[in-house]
Parts: sequence; C-alpha cells; structure tokens
Amino acid sequence: MSKTFAAIAALGLVATAAPAVAQEGANIIVTYDDLDLDTAKGQKELDRRIEKAARQVCGLDRQRTGTRIRDPKATECLAYARNSTREYVAAAVVSAGKGG
Repeated sequence: MSKTFAAIAALGLVATAAPAVAQEGANIIVTYDDLDLDTAKGQKELDRRIEKAARQVCGLDRQRTGTRIRDPKATECLAYARNSTREYVAAAVVSAGKGG
C-alpha cells in the first residue's frame, strides 16, 4: 500500500458531493511514510493530518465575511471526508502492523 492518501482518495468524492464548498477536483496529498502507525502517537498524527486536509478542502480554513456561523455545507463536507477516510486509515494501520 502506498504511504500517501491522494487527496485522501475520498476527498475527491467530496468535491462531487458538495461542489458549493469543496473546489471541484480539489486534491491534497496526505503522507504518512514518516509515521509509525503501530503506535498511538503515529495514528494520532495521521488523524491530525487528515483533519487538516479535510478542513482545507471543505473550506473550513477560510474566514467567512460577515458571520461566525459555520457553513452547513462545509460541515457536511467535513463529516463526509472524515467518514470516508476511516477505511483507508484502518487499512494503513493494519498494514503497518503486518510490517507492510
């Protein structure tokens, strides 16, 4: 298994699911080849990187002028991104445990 998630693979789908929020075809590369996914610390860091990428793709890292209220579509996009990456992360952790 590659040591990167291309746009967290699923985040490319987020652009289709929420085009008003995620830029169409938006991709962010999340690497984890420097992390030891056999440890809680390594897994936590991977989760942090994925969260940062998802927030960026979904537009939660941008200031909205005139309001402090979070865009509901951006929140939906973020939830979708989190859920859709779980199986990729789980596979990477299992693979790391097998020396892969």
